[in-house]
Amino acid sequence: MRIALLGISHETNTFSVTPATYEEFEKGKGHIVRGNEIFEQFGDTNYTIGGYLEAAKDSGFELVPLMFARTGPIGTITKDAYDRLSSEMFTMLENQGPWDGVLISNHGAAVSEEFPDMDGEFTRKTREIVGPKVPVGITFDQHANISKETIKNTNVCIVWRTTPHLDCKVRGYKCASLIYKTIKCEINPTQFIEMPPMLVNIVKQYTGQEPMKSLVDECVEADENNDEVLDTSIVEGYPYADVEEMGMSWITITDNNSELAEKISKDLAYKAWNKRGDLNRPVPSIREALVEAQKIYVGPKPEGEENYVPSDGSALQEPEKTEHSHLGPVVLMDAGDNVGGGSTADSTHILKVADEMKIEGFLQTLYDPESVKTCVNAGEGAEVTIDVGGKTDNMHGEPITITGTVKKIHHGKYEEHRPSHGGFRFHDDGLRVRLDTNDGKTIILTSLRTHNKTREQLYSMGIKPENYKVIVAKGVSSPRPAYQPIASEIIVVNSAGVTSADLSTFEYKNIRVPLYPFQEPDYPPK
Repeated sequence: MRIALLGISHETNTFSVTPATYEEFEKGKGHIVRGNEIFEQFGDTNYTIGGYLEAAKDSGFELVPLMFARTGPIGTITKDAYDRLSSEMFTMLENQGPWDGVLISNHGAAVSEEFPDMDGEFTRKTREIVGPKVPVGITFDQHANISKETIKNTNVCIVWRTTPHLDCKVRGYKCASLIYKTIKCEINPTQFIEMPPMLVNIVKQYTGQEPMKSLVDECVEADENNDEVLDTSIVEGYPYADVEEMGMSWITITDNNSELAEKISKDLAYKAWNKRGDLNRPVPSIREALVEAQKIYVGPKPEGEENYVPSDGSALQEPEKTEHSHLGPVVLMDAGDNVGGGSTADSTHILKVADEMKIEGFLQTLYDPESVKTCVNAGEGAEVTIDVGGKTDNMHGEPITITGTVKKIHHGKYEEHRPSHGGFRFHDDGLRVRLDTNDGKTIILTSLRTHNKTREQLYSMGIKPENYKVIVAKGVSSPRPAYQPIASEIIVVNSAGVTSADLSTFEYKNIRVPLYPFQEPDYPPK
């Protein structure tokens, strides 16, 4: 039994000014991989492909790696990039068949210049090549915007159930196992997607607490409590893609029972509709968050007091309160510069206010290859005065002048073996610099746009984050597995930027109308 593996994974922020060119996909180790390179990069990880490979070993089928491409969340995929990537993949799919099945590893929120629903187009072409009888499975990020076209073109569509994403491998395994059973004629998967006219704000998408926690629990229960149900997925959606399918959705897969699949998906969506207000409540401003951080912070946690996150793919929960739960840094989630949502990684909005408030013990990263070069030329131990950050566009603040000592210059590559969002093991910040400022701050300057989703990013620079007062993590949910074990408190901040929690700052032209919270639709339909 031969099953093909391929995919283009991209989360497209259509408001970003940085296009996803072919060259952007080429940046970074493992961003375009072919053949066995795929297994070398992702086989021993908690990513979806790791789950596919484990299922292949357990079930005894041959998983044939064709090609996989990904890049960090940025702007729209250019026509040239999509054409070059997809044509190479589809040529492999055509030439190396016949196939018993296909497994796709996409993100689910991809937009190209030619195809607003890129994932729908990718599955359409896959189906065209392999024909109507070959089972096709796909696994998506929970921040997918899934269309009915994608559901029509696949037999099994599985979505991660945790944000931060800790169950990627588990869900990939489930998808591959269902495709294997379909090929063996043991099941006949029948899918239905319900797409209610609503979204959930990015700052409310953490599945470890309400309002999302109970919605995930209800979705899992609908799967576990009925033998006819093969799987259920709750899709949070990605609000920074101006496309028709943007928003939440629910997918139910049954064993040849279309009516049951439709009923369960609609029942789950109707329950969520009643929580639409809670799913879109605001969070504090920058100054409010920093004032709160000053009230909360007491000191570092004693050695060994960290509560580490689960590694079994279960949803991340709030840490259990202990006598030391008030100790440790306060972590501010920079929603407006959510690198995992397609932002610039160089926002200075929080740093500016922290300077004004004279906050010390402050730590953050900034994407700034120009400043990295200046520091490298000066050398370790040199004192420099430079303007950092705010250089990509006009949405993320002005450059901030800082004076400090170049403490460390590093190549930027590191491995993370702790549980982390997405399950990736290998990371690359590009050439980077640690700069300790004269006013008590530590700034890491990077030459590649990178997430703050691992603590190893800091440890590898000789930085112990546990000893800082305030840490800025550029994200909303993805940094939680790394920082929650050491944080006294995590505060999501309503900062400005291309991933701002204030969706009124974006001009949507292509989304469905009406769509809550922009309008009040008549839903459920009477």
